[in-house]
Amino acid sequence: MSWFDLNPENIGYSGMAAATDGGQAISGIAAVSFSTLDWRIYCASIVLIIILIYCLVSVIRRVELNFGSYWKFAVVLSAVAGIYAAFFIMLLWDEPFGLIAEKMREGTFGDSFGTLNTLFSGLAFSGVLITMLFQRKDLFETRSQIAHQQIESQFYSMLGLQQEVVKNFDLQERDGLEVVSRGRDCFKHWAGWIPHFYEEAVGSHEERIADSVSSLIDKHKADLGLYFRSLYSVFRFIYGCNHVDRAQFGLVVRSLLSDHELVVLFYNSLSSRGEKFKKYIYEFALFDNLEVDLLVDVGDINMFDFQAYGSNRNILEMLIRSPSIR
Repeated sequence: MSWFDLNPENIGYSGMAAATDGGQAISGIAAVSFSTLDWRIYCASIVLIIILIYCLVSVIRRVELNFGSYWKFAVVLSAVAGIYAAFFIMLLWDEPFGLIAEKMREGTFGDSFGTLNTLFSGLAFSGVLITMLFQRKDLFETRSQIAHQQIESQFYSMLGLQQEVVKNFDLQERDGLEVVSRGRDCFKHWAGWIPHFYEEAVGSHEERIADSVSSLIDKHKADLGLYFRSLYSVFRFIYGCNHVDRAQFGLVVRSLLSDHELVVLFYNSLSSRGEKFKKYIYEFALFDNLEVDLLVDVGDINMFDFQAYGSNRNILEMLIRSPSIR
């Protein structure tokens, strides 16, 4: 055996491996590659990374840093880094660790990441498009919310004006010196005038009711005309708006109507002057709290369909017992 035939095994270097690449000998640990590592090493590495992340999160919480929504970006960046690491290991799976540096200097190695870079470029562009769609949705929701707030503001403004009309009512004696009633209490006197005019009227029951309402309105046209127009405007606004709480708006207005106020509205809606108001009566069940004892005749409840009385069980039972009167 000549000097030129010697190799590491012949001269007793037990720490050298026989791995060669391109004529270069690779010794010891340098010959180890990702494929030769035990699977337990990979499992231990994953567990170690999880522990490090947990410790980092614990430190952040302990020092009470305002991490906010940045954790989402951290998760995305960690996922991207993990994908690149997995792709790197896959490319160098059988490459000895001692030759990794030289392998990375090759042009073909850098070109191998072109596919992955193109993939992430496409994902980034898709993310921009998705972000734009979410922004458009948020802008639409913001505009919708602003529109709803404007509707609410306008509704309560109109309701306030209508209540101000009622508040400014006053009934005086004929000599105009003494005030009999103010505000909503005036409706108690107006509701009491309807049976009085009814006794003086002639004809059928419906005709006498119509004459009674006409006489009442003619007697107090200035106050009642303004009241009916203002209340009609409020319900027309509620009926025409597209607010999600439109029904709740109707309940708010209905809750502000007194018992005698409902009686005046009841009989006014039976006249030709209040015909247009009927659809709002049915839409918002305006007579849900109607006191039938205040009517000229209890049977008058049959002049409206059951939708006008909402969930008033007493009135609904009366309608069931006497449907033929309606």
